[in-house]
Amino acid sequence: MYNSVDFEEHIESSKQQLSRNIKHFRKVRKISQQALADSSGLHRTYISDLENAKCNPTLGVMISIADSLNVSLKQLLFRNS
Repeated sequence: MYNSVDFEEHIESSKQQLSRNIKHFRKVRKISQQALADSSGLHRTYISDLENAKCNPTLGVMISIADSLNVSLKQLLFRNS
């Protein structure tokens, strides 16, 4: 089990991984932040904040982004080798 410090570090690490994956899949698909925002129903600045790990998205937001990028939620959340 995590202690509070380990848990906070795990959360931050997960946010960083999510942000890298969103940016990676967006660039692989050659779409802009605006195009991703439009297809996922979000604002472009929110996409930017996600890519810079500045916010904590809800599960619904993550599903919407995964769908827009045509990837699974698992691919969006975890390290891609």
